[in-house]
Amino acid sequence: MSKQFLEKSNHNELRSYSKTPELGSFESSVSDSWARCTSFGLSPTSKPIDAVTSGTELLEIRQKNDKIRQFVIPELQLLYNQIAGTKFMVAYADNTGVILDAYLDEDFKQSDAGKAVIPGSIWTENYRGTNALGLALHTGKSQIVAGSDHFFRKLGNLSCFAVPIYGQDDDIVGLIDATSDASSRQQHTLALVKLASKNVENRLFIDQFADSIILVFHARHEYLSTTSAAMLAVDEHGFVEGSNVNAKIMLNGLSLSNKQHFSDIFCIPFSNIANRLNSNEIVRIQDIMGSSVFMSMKKSSAKRIVNIPTKSSLVTNRQRMPKNIHLESNEFVEGTQHLPLYVSDDPVLKRCLSLAENALIHRLPVLVEGQRGSGKRTTAIELGKRVFPSKPSIEIDCSHLTDNNFETVFFGSLGKPAFFDEALPAQPLGKLSLVQGGLIIFKNIDGLSKIIQCEISKLIELYLHSNEDFTLRPIGGFVFTCTQPMEVLKSGNNMSEIFLESLIGAHLQLPNLDMRTDFEKITKELLAQVSPKHHISKNALDALCSRDWPGHLGQLKKVLRVLVSTSDAHVIRNASIQHDQKLSGVEIGPCDACSNSPIRKENCTLIRKSWLDTGQNISLASRRLGVSRNTVYRHIKNM
Repeated sequence: MSKQFLEKSNHNELRSYSKTPELGSFESSVSDSWARCTSFGLSPTSKPIDAVTSGTELLEIRQKNDKIRQFVIPELQLLYNQIAGTKFMVAYADNTGVILDAYLDEDFKQSDAGKAVIPGSIWTENYRGTNALGLALHTGKSQIVAGSDHFFRKLGNLSCFAVPIYGQDDDIVGLIDATSDASSRQQHTLALVKLASKNVENRLFIDQFADSIILVFHARHEYLSTTSAAMLAVDEHGFVEGSNVNAKIMLNGLSLSNKQHFSDIFCIPFSNIANRLNSNEIVRIQDIMGSSVFMSMKKSSAKRIVNIPTKSSLVTNRQRMPKNIHLESNEFVEGTQHLPLYVSDDPVLKRCLSLAENALIHRLPVLVEGQRGSGKRTTAIELGKRVFPSKPSIEIDCSHLTDNNFETVFFGSLGKPAFFDEALPAQPLGKLSLVQGGLIIFKNIDGLSKIIQCEISKLIELYLHSNEDFTLRPIGGFVFTCTQPMEVLKSGNNMSEIFLESLIGAHLQLPNLDMRTDFEKITKELLAQVSPKHHISKNALDALCSRDWPGHLGQLKKVLRVLVSTSDAHVIRNASIQHDQKLSGVEIGPCDACSNSPIRKENCTLIRKSWLDTGQNISLASRRLGVSRNTVYRHIKNM
């Protein structure tokens, strides 16, 4: 990256912090502060109250804020050099307004203000009147208090700038303040203080999620290295563990709770871009509201991605799991993590899987057909685990392939000739080079161009008629997935006859979820993946089983996420499903004992609805309806 580009980026970033705020907002804040100071019994003509903590208290406060101070102090030192001039200082205060660290030039040290701004001094409004630090602490916003805006006339020759530092929970964890006797360059100074505060916030975020993968994104790729970039912390499976302030602003309207998954926020699975991000690529993706962003990975977390377990390693890990972990009952030892099981107790699916395994063993391709959300990708990966347990399964999403990029995706940046050239074993890798004897999965083949179909057909032909030493990088087997039935593919004009012929092997048609005989076990397994701490009651299972599932496994998993997020306890009950009409699909009805009497039926339904509306709180429902708790319990005990 050129020096000119860095200088331009820094200039643009500083300019973004230098936008002049509406003067009215500052004037209003100062006016309100003056009113508060008057209510405290302060007088503008008197002296500020010289409130200072004891040495012991200061030591305790510094120790409490030691983690933050290690990030703040370097920023203070840099800020001190950036402001320069004469009679100025920079300081850091904790979230109670106590100065913990300060850097003053020699002239400022000799002034009355310099003698007052010392470590341990308290700068809240009730002691020091209207000042930038106290005002920023009260409002939670950046503040300028210049000259006569100070409540005490004694401070009227100063210009003060203060910016709060926010933590992950949106609470103020400290403030950075800069003060001088200069009345010029106010916005420039405030911009520098904002920049220092934002740097501290970002470093705190990265430190807090040091064991997570830090993803950086922005609408403009040149801002990815600046403090205006948004950051997400995710685990190796793509679940959100944290987000900085910029991410919450940029993704306004989307939930960023730690129950969300990457694919709930962005229109692409995390697994599809993890390796690219780990290779220092900048990836352009869209969030689910249609906005495009550029994303990269913080280099400090690259090691975390490298250690993500491969799909095939899950089998080995499962074999080594302690015997006291009961995978089917959701009971786990403290600190362990659920490893996904593939449920295949349905006899139709079990037979199809057996045929597919035999086809792969005999070097025949497998076509997995099923509707959206039916588990095609999971099934393909499961086949890889069963037939090639110690080898990786590599996926290629055919919807991203074009006639211009497919050779690079398949064979690497040097193309097909280099892939088959034994003299070039170290050329940049394509997907086929990563298979290493495992399974290559071609996902979403429905929209492949005929040029790419032809190339894949040649690969399969070469694979079928080669010996065990197929090139330098052997492929164990081929699996293809599509949403359209084979009959539709054959009847259309988009598929070449050669390609369709090359797919002849095993044809696995995944049954719809409402046709599966192992629905109960599937639900328990998906719930264990969503939240191992939660269980589901038998009545709730029956309620889920009785409804339609047009979205299949994907829809079921989404519904379970909703139920987990709205569940007060660690048990999902039928009442939670009945309470949400979108999940239940039925109206709330009376209990069996009241169903034959019109009056009792109406009263019973009202009691049940009130109990659900109060968050299943019997006491609150009884007070709201004016009935006894026993009456409420009698009507809801079977829900």
